[in-house]
Amino acid sequence: MGDVALAIPMLSPLLLLACTGYGAPDSVLLDTPATESWVVEGLRCPAHVVRTEAGVPHIYAWDRADSARVQGFVVARDRYFMIEVARRLGLGTVSALLGQDALETDMESRGTGMTWVADALSSRLTDTEAELFDAFAAGVSDYVEAVRVGELPVPSELEVFGPVLGFEDPSELLEPWERRDVAGMAAVIVYELGYETGDVKRQETADRLVDFYAGAALEDLREAGLQVDIAARVDPVHPLSSAPGWGLNGSGATGSRSGRSRASDREVDLPLALLERATSRLSRIEHRLGHDHENGWGSNAWAVTADAADGGSLLAGDGHLPLSVPSLFYQMGLDTALLGGGDLTQLGLFIPGLPVMAVGTNGHVAWSQTQIMGDITDWYAEELQLDDSGIPVRSLFQGEWRDLVAHSETYEIADVPLLDSVGRSETWTRWTTFDGRWITSIEGRDASPDDVLAEGETLVALLGDHVVPEDLDGDGVISAISFDYTGTDAANLLGPVDAFGHARSVEELRQATRDLVAYSQNIIASDADGSVLYTGFQAVPCRLDLAREPDGTWAEGANPARLLDGTTYGAFEVRLEDGALVEDASDAAGCVVPFDDYPQSIDPDEGFVITANHDIGGLTLDNDLLDEPWWIGGPWVAGFRANSIHQGLTELVSSGTADVEAMQALQGDHHSALGEVLLSTLLDAISAARQASDDGLAGEDSRSGRLAELYESDAAALDEVADRLADWRAGGLEAASGVETFYDAPTDQDVTDAAATMIFNAWSTRFVRQVLDDEGLPSVWQPTGRAGRERTLLLMLEGRGPDNSTGLASWNPETEESAYFDVLGTEGIETSEEVALTATLDALTFLRSSPSDDGEGGFGSEDMGSWLWGYRHWVHFDSVLEELLGGDEYSGLISQFSITPRQLPLMPGVPPTDPRDDMPGFPRPGDSHAVDAANFSGSGSSFDYGSGPVFRMVIRLGPDGVTGENILPGGQSGLTDSEHFSDQAELWLANQTLPMWFEVEDVVANATGREVYAPPTYSAECH
Repeated sequence: MGDVALAIPMLSPLLLLACTGYGAPDSVLLDTPATESWVVEGLRCPAHVVRTEAGVPHIYAWDRADSARVQGFVVARDRYFMIEVARRLGLGTVSALLGQDALETDMESRGTGMTWVADALSSRLTDTEAELFDAFAAGVSDYVEAVRVGELPVPSELEVFGPVLGFEDPSELLEPWERRDVAGMAAVIVYELGYETGDVKRQETADRLVDFYAGAALEDLREAGLQVDIAARVDPVHPLSSAPGWGLNGSGATGSRSGRSRASDREVDLPLALLERATSRLSRIEHRLGHDHENGWGSNAWAVTADAADGGSLLAGDGHLPLSVPSLFYQMGLDTALLGGGDLTQLGLFIPGLPVMAVGTNGHVAWSQTQIMGDITDWYAEELQLDDSGIPVRSLFQGEWRDLVAHSETYEIADVPLLDSVGRSETWTRWTTFDGRWITSIEGRDASPDDVLAEGETLVALLGDHVVPEDLDGDGVISAISFDYTGTDAANLLGPVDAFGHARSVEELRQATRDLVAYSQNIIASDADGSVLYTGFQAVPCRLDLAREPDGTWAEGANPARLLDGTTYGAFEVRLEDGALVEDASDAAGCVVPFDDYPQSIDPDEGFVITANHDIGGLTLDNDLLDEPWWIGGPWVAGFRANSIHQGLTELVSSGTADVEAMQALQGDHHSALGEVLLSTLLDAISAARQASDDGLAGEDSRSGRLAELYESDAAALDEVADRLADWRAGGLEAASGVETFYDAPTDQDVTDAAATMIFNAWSTRFVRQVLDDEGLPSVWQPTGRAGRERTLLLMLEGRGPDNSTGLASWNPETEESAYFDVLGTEGIETSEEVALTATLDALTFLRSSPSDDGEGGFGSEDMGSWLWGYRHWVHFDSVLEELLGGDEYSGLISQFSITPRQLPLMPGVPPTDPRDDMPGFPRPGDSHAVDAANFSGSGSSFDYGSGPVFRMVIRLGPDGVTGENILPGGQSGLTDSEHFSDQAELWLANQTLPMWFEVEDVVANATGREVYAPPTYSAECH
């Protein structure tokens, strides 16, 4: 930082002047004593950082550039290692820090275009935006210099892992930032928000499903059900949408269940081995981007109009992402109005490493977001031509061989002996088509750099996979896979997102979304005038060139939900002119879906808007995504959370009790939404089996006879299960933890509910798997793994009976239910009731079994009252180092950067014999599809969190000002020696929050300290 000087306890005269009010129009900030003072080269005027509870900084600066510079310093001080790794991820240089093991990650970043997007973003910044990026980067560099000269300690992560990486002085690992580094952070966000790879997996699935049930029991019914009941199923369990009645076809109503997309339509012809390699690699990328396709999403946001609330509009939001340490978000306030008369007055949550607020309020509007699941990435099946050396040189397009464009990428790999990494440089080539599609995978044999190649062969490395291109399947074609992503066309995330924070109404914020590219977020907003908004607009290609059949289905090779035929259909192009999105381009390749055709809602009659990853505008309520003029994406989740929120808000609005506290209570709702719709199946099955036993039917070769035998095998336990679960349902299906901790004091009813919750979830996971997983199907579940299975199961349960009320294609007239209830590989035809009882007996066996050392397994007891949900359903806060340096040899080092019961003991004085003594995580209430998102894997043996709410924010805007609450799952700081490393985790676990202080008087009244940042010399304008 050059002229950085930590001036405590002796202040220079210049800094003394700053601390006594220079640059402040009034003395309100000076009511908080200065705790630190810094001289910062490059600042225009003095700036003040006032900290409130939990170490939340509120930055008061003269202008935007000064604010960004201080912001960079403050964020780096709390989160340096986190933002350093993230910017390296975006720039494809993680291996230069961590060595060989990170090389694949770098090749993925560069091979999917992330690094290209970072550089493109840097080049597209306006002068104002560039100044902001430069100032933020300079602030990070100021922090780096302060550490290097010993005025601040080395970040705790580098202090520990510096020697592992070969540095005796860990401060040498810190590097100054430039504009490109901030752009690298932005590129990571662009990919986390919108990049998706599902088309490739769906194509692999389609190929696997050709003649899938040949020779199986009930083959024809299973095959028909696969096409109609499973693969083509898109309508939700709960028919709600974020913009009710908006359906682009004007229907917005439940209609045909026929579906119009067949699971086994091959459409394009690629070697299965190529698809398998590509899906394996892309699954790794999706995991790294935080996309939890197996367990689903859980983000919620809603807003209530002032007329429907307590006189002020209400905004509630909780994003659902991996619960990493540090937290993925950072709370902060920014203000240039107090000192410089500027227009920046914001309070909310930021992505560490970026100077623009993600969610929060500016006093005029408040907003939050969820994932929209939009389709803004197209994937293509390509045919390539090799030269005499075996190098890809051309691709086939509309009958002509077009030259590929070769791009050379050089990777620097750090010398890290302890990680078995030898320092070196490697250079590899990647290719794009003539129109800009990125080649990610090529047909060929797997190889390694050490292999000896024959003449005419070349080793290529794409996304970390080493391949020698060749025609493996003998069809005379070298096949390949490519993609086109809106983010690689015109990504300038900063401008429109920054405009949110300057909007004066929800309509102004809506207009700011016009220029969003590669964003893929639902947006909920409220304003101080009492209005609310839902919108999800972003640039989505029109895809007018993709051919359809007369009935509206996609023509062969033209289905954007699978691989497109790259020899026929080319890349799209999202265009900007003067920074604004071009909506109605003159040719099909450049057209985007019109702004006014996107589902949006302002001030609906019911008084609120909701987004919970569910249907955005009634597009799937008729079980048909192909009857709309535009292909936007989908399908969406089944609507459990949206339904619970809708019910809660309807009751609150009608009773006139909607306020901040009520919004928080709804965010913390953890009743079992799945139990509402599934539990009756189990209770009815036990009742039928008991009756069959009472009728003396055991031993008969009939459905009733088999039920009676199952019941009599463990009758007393089944009766107890039925009694417990019936009482649980009568009491409201509260998915309680039941485990006493420092943050939870369960009542006797909670303990009873916890046992029922454990039994239900042990049963439901087994029931789902025994009905569907015996089929051996690949990833056909819409839109995500476990949630898709549950939606399919509920459809089949609803369709039981003589009239086949849901039109099941798999309906078996002999059993009057879906053929999928039959268990493959067994004699006879099982029914749903038999499978439900079998799953119950299996669950009882599991729950009685001995616990395992990792906190999983059963309870080792016959006492159902001891089977408490919280002992198996626990949350863990894992360090970001887990992903980077996973492995048993470093687990001891990594664990100290996670938040575990070792740092936060569950209860004082717990004896070694108590299950809480060595629990790996923190007991929590809630189960799948709860508003208080608490999804788990559904394996039947592991019930720990997959991810969770990464903030829990409520903001009220009204004539009486701004109030708000929020909490982070961890703390502001990533430094283990900071008091703010895990302080918010303690509150988060109890669903408690902290106030969000917006007005300067409130900030000062709740201040814990003030830092002063001053330039070496002052400008006269600072007076």
